[in-house]
Amino acid sequence: MKKLALLLAALGVMSATTFAAEPTLKVTSIGQEIEIENVSGGSNIGEDVFFGTMVNLSYGDWTFGVTGAKFFDMDTEYTDSKDGRLQLDAMKNYGNYSLGFRYRGQKNYDRWYLRGSWKHDMLWGSADIWYQTNNNANDTWRGEIFPIGLQYNGFKIGWFVDYTKTNGGLAKGDLDENFEHQIRAYAPLYKGEKFALQTEIRHTLTVDDSYKGKANDSATRYKDFGRTRVYLRGDYQVTESLGVYLKYGYEVRDREYVNTGKTNKSDNYYGDLIAGWSYKF
Repeated sequence: MKKLALLLAALGVMSATTFAAEPTLKVTSIGQEIEIENVSGGSNIGEDVFFGTMVNLSYGDWTFGVTGAKFFDMDTEYTDSKDGRLQLDAMKNYGNYSLGFRYRGQKNYDRWYLRGSWKHDMLWGSADIWYQTNNNANDTWRGEIFPIGLQYNGFKIGWFVDYTKTNGGLAKGDLDENFEHQIRAYAPLYKGEKFALQTEIRHTLTVDDSYKGKANDSATRYKDFGRTRVYLRGDYQVTESLGVYLKYGYEVRDREYVNTGKTNKSDNYYGDLIAGWSYKF
């Protein structure tokens, strides 16, 4: 009788352990973010103001994200709703690499992403590759890829490639392909008990593009070494679960007209202000 009791108790412990090991779907964090972008010469406070709510979940080795957002055109006298966004993410972790998918839908387009990242010791890389179906325009393939990078003790640097390929029949003057190569670097500047400060630098190296026949007279491109953007981000941990952040980026641009090589003097400066909060469970 005593042996039977011990056996039943052991089976109960094993069952409880097995049940506890089963993955469950749980919310890991929620947050909201506002982003205000503007360029020099713009007449509005923000010509593309983003306000989004993000919910992140996990299930075993899978992570999921749901984002709902609105876009606004904002000035001192008015705020106009321009667009909305639904974004769905799924990513599976395999140890040293991750693979996943993303869907992003807005009024004028839908995007279908394949996503991946990898790391090995000091080396790392990632890729977002998507197909975009556009309303009243040609579809496009695009990739934002870090083929390889180096990281050490919070510092990161990577080679970044931005590639666009227009799909379907092209009219004369339409963009066929575009390649931009950048160097991107990330560095921690300060880390305290509650506050952390870091920076990100993006610098264009070369830009190459091709058109269907001769480009339109209004077509422009960034000059080689013609774009630099610097971000500064501060994070403050309000509580163990709640964090807030503020990020500002400033970009200097040097562009030229494709057909003449003359400098384009408009929109030479770009500003990007981001503020948000996140609550982790």
